Amino acid sequence: MMKRLKPLNDFVFKKLFGENKDKDLLIGFLNTVLENDVEDLYIVEEKLNKEKIDDKQGILDIKAICYTGEKINIEVQLANEYNMKERTLFYWSKLFAEDFKAAEKYSDLNKTITINILGFNYLEDIESYHSSYKIYEDKTQKLLTDLLEIHFIEMPKFNEIDVDLHNPLHRWLLFLRGDSVKQPNLEEVFILDQLVAKAEDKLRRLSADEETIRMYQLREKFIADQKTQIDGAKNEKAIEIAKSLLKIPSMSVQDVANHTGLPLNKVKDLEKEVR
Repeated sequence: MMKRLKPLNDFVFKKLFGENKDKDLLIGFLNTVLENDVEDLYIVEEKLNKEKIDDKQGILDIKAICYTGEKINIEVQLANEYNMKERTLFYWSKLFAEDFKAAEKYSDLNKTITINILGFNYLEDIESYHSSYKIYEDKTQKLLTDLLEIHFIEMPKFNEIDVDLHNPLHRWLLFLRGDSVKQPNLEEVFILDQLVAKAEDKLRRLSADEETIRMYQLREKFIADQKTQIDGAKNEKAIEIAKSLLKIPSMSVQDVANHTGLPLNKVKDLEKEVR
């Protein structure tokens, strides 16, 4: 039986939504996220090769320019690198100013939208799986400009809600989630939504293509290695903090474990080194 590739693998996501020949898929998805009418757009395509897949700096995002001039960037990020806000603003600013010439007027700058699809919970103070940000005045909440718009879609939060198959964004996210937790019958989604059904057909073709599978597996390995490195760095930082806390006489081993998230037996071992 053919294995269904994960749509949230950023390589597969880019293959699904990042080609002009199937731009109706991207338009359909964007209209459910942005809740407006993107009538037409041009996708900035790029060749995906092994070097790009393995490049630590390589970002497999999707860039599109609407017929109105608006720029849109979509990125799938599965591993929490603990820099998402800064990273988002950095790449938003690059796209916003891209192709702007010194002789041009600032009024010629176009609205730029960033959409981040996350495989982890990032915004702890936000309950909703979908949040969006613009620039507002602190006291009056009056919008300064609509040139900046940033969206976060946190998939773990989506996994916790009661799905409404009549909600078009829910249908797209169910497709992207695949066969994970609390998955209703995707066939019903395909009956309700022809574009999602078309995306599934394309995914099945990709899942049967040997070269696509090879590149997919390379990217899965890269993502797994990246997560291991991040987890390792996070653990090292926790150990450093634990050692510092253990030097405080009033801090118990249990207090240090609670503060750092390290296992109690690990903190006890560190205590022998420090105290």
